[in-house]
Amino acid sequence: MDERYSRQKNLVSQEKLKKANVLIVGVGGLGGFSSLNLALAGIGTLILLDHDVVERSNLNRQVLYRESDIGKKKVYIAAERLKDINPYVEIIPIEGRIGEVNIPQRVDVVIDGLDNMEARFKAEDFALSHGVPYIFGAVEGFMGMVTFIDKGTKRLEDFIHKFPEQIPQVLAPTAAFTASIQALEAIKYLTGKGDLLRNRLLIYDALSTNFLEVRL
Repeated sequence: MDERYSRQKNLVSQEKLKKANVLIVGVGGLGGFSSLNLALAGIGTLILLDHDVVERSNLNRQVLYRESDIGKKKVYIAAERLKDINPYVEIIPIEGRIGEVNIPQRVDVVIDGLDNMEARFKAEDFALSHGVPYIFGAVEGFMGMVTFIDKGTKRLEDFIHKFPEQIPQVLAPTAAFTASIQALEAIKYLTGKGDLLRNRLLIYDALSTNFLEVRL
């Protein structure tokens, strides 16, 4: 067990990660990559929440699914794949939508794996009402954005109107990169490392290979 995490043991507290419960709302593009990263890191418990089924159009960017999974519930397939990747992580799949189902487990941080604003507002409300942070992430084409929201920061309603909602065009590398930043924010928060993206919206433009930090 110790050998599994030997290449990260000097970077973060494995004990803190092992004790953590992370809720990932949506296990599609963003949620799939963020849950994969956190499972590899050895988060103690991953709670996966999703209502959707695997569609063929998902397969260009949703790393946990295969052709043979089409038509099956994402949350159960994701749980199986992640458990296979790291059997030492507890994976709890919950089928449903945020705000409509009960989350019986303790939650330490909520990660956004969603693709619509109505659900994001509900996920943010859930997190803040439970006194835990919400890590927002979104992708569109070659661009991704991430911020860290808690009770001491600006909320989605304060800035998200700048980004009109639409059906996004998404590439797997953009989703993977954005979700990796989200996972890193969660790991930093849970282990007390580094500076979090509080009141800072990080935007990555892959076409120009530029980072833009917007103060909120």
